[in-house]
Amino acid sequence: MPVDNPAHMPVNGVQPTSFVVPLELPVSPAPPSDTSETPLGPRTTPLPGAPDAALAGLGTRGFQGNAKLRDLALGAVPPIVRGAPKNDAVQIAQTALYSLGFIGGTGGCDGRFGPKSEAAIRAFQDSVPIPQTGVLDQATVIALDQAASAQIARLLAETLPVGSKRGQFQIVADLANTAETRVYVLGADGSPVARYLTSPGTRQHPTRGERFTIRRVLPRRPWIPPQSAWAAGLQQVPQGIHNPMGILKLDFGAYAQYLHGIPQGAEADLGRAASHGCLRLSGANILELHERYAECGTEVRINRGPQRSAALRAAFAETGLADRPLDAGRAHMFGYCYGDLGQYQQL
Repeated sequence: MPVDNPAHMPVNGVQPTSFVVPLELPVSPAPPSDTSETPLGPRTTPLPGAPDAALAGLGTRGFQGNAKLRDLALGAVPPIVRGAPKNDAVQIAQTALYSLGFIGGTGGCDGRFGPKSEAAIRAFQDSVPIPQTGVLDQATVIALDQAASAQIARLLAETLPVGSKRGQFQIVADLANTAETRVYVLGADGSPVARYLTSPGTRQHPTRGERFTIRRVLPRRPWIPPQSAWAAGLQQVPQGIHNPMGILKLDFGAYAQYLHGIPQGAEADLGRAASHGCLRLSGANILELHERYAECGTEVRINRGPQRSAALRAAFAETGLADRPLDAGRAHMFGYCYGDLGQYQQL
């Protein structure tokens, strides 16, 4: 179950960042609307803008695109308090708090304002610092948006140029032992630089193929049930943090298979065969994998041989590294969910 961080303590060993956020209301430009085609596809997924967002002084697309949050930033409506009906404004704030390290898992980003969300807000307010009201009031909305904006700016500054990763890294999915499945990132010299828990296809729905090249990078896509018996009767799921394929998927261009994220509730199966053919990573790990190592043109190989598997495990053990934590990549989540981060790419 998701665990919030009421005492502003480290989450999975990572101390949430403290923020000193000015509470003035600077005039910010409206969100970009350029979705023109480039050689890599649209610049980003189109998201709703708001003509009065600049008046509210908001800098992130998530906050700009929500009328309730804009009104809160303007001081035009009462604060949102614990026990309020489930709503999108609370979910946007929760997602920002998750990326900033104040909520322990994406399961806590559900739009419900309960005691864990109240504790997370108080911890964030203490870090700014602003009065610890435990509610989404004007000062908190402004400070949270500004903290998220600063985090996104740092992540954008760290973004590697398109095309720079495909020659540096190779992805190997080791499926030799279906009870202990991993995705390795290998450097140009073949040595492991990272390893992630993954869930490949089961015996009934196996992962097919031996070698792929990532053809498309697909952020913020709805889940459309495939024409398969196992999906009969299932309904389309909109894009979002709880989408069955996460907020990002990397298209192999064959067999309708992807390397993709999953919601927190499905993460217990990572490390063993559990999918319908795709390779699953945690919702945060897929973002880190893409941002650091994998893009259009990156080669993905599937290993099923025990000897190669043993060699990969031995080489990884020599590095002294450990499997990446399931929340590695969480800082990118808010920006990816609402369009400040993450671009569509296509070969």
